[in-house]
Order: sequence, then C-alpha cells, then structure tokens
Amino acid sequence: MKDIYELLNDLDIDEHEAVEMEVDELEKAKVKRALKESIIQKRKRRSWRKPVAAAVMVVGLSAATLGLTFPAYAVSLPVIGNIFKFLDVGKVGVYDHYQEYSTEMNLTAESNGIKVIINNAIFDGETVAITYSLETNQDLGESPYLRGLLDMKGSIGGAGGSKITKVDSNRYVGLITETGFFKNEKPDTVKMNWQIEGMVVQENQKEIKGKWSFVFALEATEADTRVVGQSSELDGVTVQIGELSVTPMSFIVHYDQLVSEEIRNKWHGVDVDIEVKDDLGNLYSGKGNGGTGDNKGYHTSWSKTFERLDPNAAKLILTPHIRLYEYTSENFGSAEETKDGPKSAAILEKSGKGQEQFTMEDMVIDLGNLK
Repeated sequence: MKDIYELLNDLDIDEHEAVEMEVDELEKAKVKRALKESIIQKRKRRSWRKPVAAAVMVVGLSAATLGLTFPAYAVSLPVIGNIFKFLDVGKVGVYDHYQEYSTEMNLTAESNGIKVIINNAIFDGETVAITYSLETNQDLGESPYLRGLLDMKGSIGGAGGSKITKVDSNRYVGLITETGFFKNEKPDTVKMNWQIEGMVVQENQKEIKGKWSFVFALEATEADTRVVGQSSELDGVTVQIGELSVTPMSFIVHYDQLVSEEIRNKWHGVDVDIEVKDDLGNLYSGKGNGGTGDNKGYHTSWSKTFERLDPNAAKLILTPHIRLYEYTSENFGSAEETKDGPKSAAILEKSGKGQEQFTMEDMVIDLGNLK
C-alpha cells in the first residue's frame, strides 16, 4: 500500500485551482497525525523490536501533531468520526466500530486549571475502553502522560494501555483501556474508579499535580459466547482454545499455553500468538489483552481481541505461532532488591540459545449461527 507521500506525488494538482474547505479541529489533527506517523515509520523501518520477558505489560503511547496543511488533498482523506478511530491511525483497527456501541458519558472533573472530560466508554465483556479530552491553558507538551490509577472493582489484576494526542494548543484527546482478571465468572456490569493525581510533561518531566476523580458503572455489550475446546500440540508446546466471544464490534479469543518440562528445562521463555483468518480470506488484526498464570509463562491463560467479524464468514481458522527464546541482558529486565539498591538478577544458564520459531497446525471453528 502506498504511503501518504506516494499518494501526494501521484496527484496532478494545479495550485491555482485548489479550493480550501472548512474542517473541524479533529479532522485537521487527523491529517497532521497521519503525516507525522508516516515520517516516523520511514525513520524506524530498519529498527527491530526487542522481546520483553513479561506476561502482562501496561503500555503508554502518545503521538505528536505536525504543523503542515494540504487543503487540496484533505478532501480525499478519511473524516474522523470518533476518538477511538482517531487514536488508531495506521494501527490495528480493533476499535473501528467501538464508538457506535459505546455509552456517551460526558463526565467532567477540573483541578489546577485542567479539565478532564470522559467522552465515551464501553465494556466488551473483557476490556473497558474510555475516550477522554483534556482542556487546559497550560502547555503539557506533545505527549504528556497521566499519573494515576484506573481500577475495575472485583478484578484481581489487570492489563491495559493508554494513548494521548495533542489536538491544538490547549486541547488533547486520549484513550485508556483496562482488561480485568476475575477469579470467578466475569460480571455483566463493572464498576470503574479512575483517580488521576498528576499530568507529566515528558519533555522536561514537570508534573502538574491535581485531583481528577471519576466513578461510574458500565454494562457489558451483547455477546455470543461459545466454548471451543480445541487444542494443538507440537514440540512440547500445547495451545488450547477455550472460548470465542463475538460482540457487535469485535470478537475475543481465549486460549491457554502449556509448556512441557523438557521445553522448560531448555528455554527461558515461550511466547504464543494467535493468527486468525476466515474462510472468505479475511485476515483479522488483533490486540492482546494480557494474561494470568505462573511468572515464567509456562502455563498461562490469555485473551486477544480482534476487529469486527465479517457477518458472511462461516469459519474461523486459528493458527498458533510459537517462539522459544533465551534470556539476554537486552530482553530480560528482572532485578532483585539488595541493601545497596536494585541489582540485575542472574540469568540461569540453559541449553537453548538464541530463539526458535515454529507454526502449529490450524484449528478451525465452525461459526454456524454464531455472529
């Protein structure tokens, strides 16, 4: 697929015939963000991701805007309909249809001259996703982050992420997610408590302290859930598909990974990822929700949310991808506390070196009337 600059080069434009049109601030920010991310992706094309030895990780992401306009081309760019999609530009597209099924909240808290507004929120039965806006007369930089806690009552743990983007000089929009882990059956309604204690300007680490507090409840969206009960095993690793849950805007796959003693003795870490496509040829993008299990990742329960299911699909094909790897100083950040301060933990020597990757046999789910 061509990037935005290649598309611009393909256009035959007479600058004297260009006509400006009125667009709102989010539409302007969408164009700026897309151009900015195109530049960043080109710069980072040769970089490699370093694996992280952790079962659950909370990720904080942000994006800056770029002062660049192109009115003649803007008419052919997609219009932003919601913050969910706005903050997923060029990413996986999991949240493309969340806005239409979300609850309009319009909850406001103000402290120290900064107003936080919760715009919309949704609970898909697994994860709560909240869009919000910041209005401030203070400069929070290009990519501030919020210091505080988003708590899901009754959950014994959680995993989540956060994104925030500057829209103009005094306005930001953000998305925060939280996946809850429960001992028993997942609730139909969740009570959320979001306490924000400060906002940090990343450029200089200056913190603006305050108190922004939100308490609210969300009902889970409708879901059609089926117990799958299929498994695949290869070279000492077993992947079991537990449940498939289909909502109006996404579907969620629950799966377990079990690792044999032989593999545990040979390799430090085991990663399992699930690729999903359907019988129509659609390949679905997904976002991991974290997992629970032992601290070495040998027996772990995971879930992954995928974009909306094609209503014409009759079957889903699930393909597990396995990576066995060795801990190194670059991918293993464990540390132990000593009287002299934190000290990197020693890495136990094992025979497995580098990494090995392999793909398991497909597991096919007949959707039947499940839509």
